Amino acid sequence: MPHRPEEEKIYLNALNLLFRENFLKLPQMVTQYHSLEEAFNDLTRKQNSPLDPFKEWEKLEQHQIKFITLKDQEYPLLLKEIPYPPLGLYLKGELPKNSNFERSEKKGSSEQSEKGSYFLSVVGTRKISSYGKLAIEKLLKDLIPYHFVIISGLALGADTLSHKIALDEGGKTIAVLGSGLDRIFPAINKSLSQKIIQNGTLISEYPLGTPPLKHHFPWRNRIISGLSPATLVIEAPEKSGALITANFALEQNRDVFAVPGSIFNKNSLGPNNLIKIGAKLISQTEDILEEYHLEISTTSQTLKTRDNHFDSQLEKEIYETLETSEPLLVDKIIEKANHKTTEVLIGLASLELKGLIKHLEGDRYSKI
Repeated sequence: MPHRPEEEKIYLNALNLLFRENFLKLPQMVTQYHSLEEAFNDLTRKQNSPLDPFKEWEKLEQHQIKFITLKDQEYPLLLKEIPYPPLGLYLKGELPKNSNFERSEKKGSSEQSEKGSYFLSVVGTRKISSYGKLAIEKLLKDLIPYHFVIISGLALGADTLSHKIALDEGGKTIAVLGSGLDRIFPAINKSLSQKIIQNGTLISEYPLGTPPLKHHFPWRNRIISGLSPATLVIEAPEKSGALITANFALEQNRDVFAVPGSIFNKNSLGPNNLIKIGAKLISQTEDILEEYHLEISTTSQTLKTRDNHFDSQLEKEIYETLETSEPLLVDKIIEKANHKTTEVLIGLASLELKGLIKHLEGDRYSKI
């Protein structure tokens, strides 16, 4: 092996540049040699490549990108456990500590929360509905005070909203890219990526210059799920990247949470089907907190009180039609509210997410 540990990283970065598409072959190729330097020298001769590993390393330093390997202490412990963990990770920003497995096993202690954070992966459709937006906003805003770090993929829709809410609420977030860290995709999220660097991390297994090719994204999803003990799915059609991430989570023996949705919305098919096969149904923040063995704090109660307001006159009118002891059928609520059905349904969903009303059997609602 090279005498200096730093040289291992230099040559592994160079090998990633040579074989950026051979994710599963590279580890096998490397093990055939006594060192990464030997592997690089032999393979570059065979490919007639003029690549200079030290100049490529200088590019990483110029971009302020850190490169860590499986052997590094900073490499996330949970990610090491997955099938086919990346040999190396490119990081820009500061990687938060994960309390779930990298801190004291005394879960729920205030000491642990102060030292580290709780990782949660959040995925969903790019074409997120008003209901999906409300669900993400409600859940994440309540989770951030518990030091939750939100992990997602920087895609449009649910990913972008998850990152933004985490930052807006003073939390941290991790974005896992399907390209090199110098090739932000989608381009519209370049400014968001800069904010993430200041309050979290950009992560990729791809070296600099790697374009955002379509087949990169399903494979990078194993990292999104692999970084966290649980993945939360909010709106996803049957064939989607979000469900690929959920399937990776199941293969990695991680928890899968799902927010149920309307049977009339095709984007609800994914989470609804996940619930059928055993994913935990998430209808309130407490459902997630209990899985992380966290007690509801006074901060959470304050947040719930803060949300006891109406975002529209319609929400107020719907709320005033309901009683605590006598649940009303949704048809009756629509009749009393005297608004369009879709507007009333969105209003009911918002009130339920705020914890002001509850949905009962027989499509009935009541105040809490």
